[in-house]
Amino acid sequence: MRKENDQGTREALIASAKKEFLEKGYNKASLRSICSDAGLTTGALYFLFENKADLYSAIVDPPLNGLKQILGRHFEEDRKEAAMISSLDEMDLDHSWISDMIVSYIYENYDSFMLLLTASENTKYENVVDEFVELVDNSVVMMMQNIKGYTYDKYMSHWMSHISIDAFIHEIKHEKDVNTAKKRLSSILNYLVMGWLNLALVKK
Repeated sequence: MRKENDQGTREALIASAKKEFLEKGYNKASLRSICSDAGLTTGALYFLFENKADLYSAIVDPPLNGLKQILGRHFEEDRKEAAMISSLDEMDLDHSWISDMIVSYIYENYDSFMLLLTASENTKYENVVDEFVELVDNSVVMMMQNIKGYTYDKYMSHWMSHISIDAFIHEIKHEKDVNTAKKRLSSILNYLVMGWLNLALVKK
């Protein structure tokens, strides 16, 4: 029974914390306001969370790690595919499915990702965008290294990684409808894949 009560208290605090962080940002968010909104005492909060940083992490860590796992699996599949082909003509250039998967996941956890993008200043997540650029850049380079007969332009590959992440961020911030975001980003990602092949891949 105690575990059920603790779970209910945790969920109430997280729901109130999401609202507080989204409205005021991390720095100005008040634990007292969060507890008041949840109808709980600060003692209840400190029983479950160490501090404000721990509460923020409880909101953003699970979806953030989930997204990294989705991307990791995708890039591993791309790397294996690149190692098996003998010509770029054999590559599957339609990335609509992974774009749809990413968009669906982000919108299922929309508040958490908006916190990461708009309210992470002075937290350990404030450089999360750069971390995703690095993740994409490193993964794409590993994939490109496996394409026979080609090398890659490091600068152009990094630039394309930035553009890709920026495209997703822009759409997530400005479009609330998941189906519209899917349609737009699917087309954008397929366009960017062609850009990678034309700008970042260099024939040996």
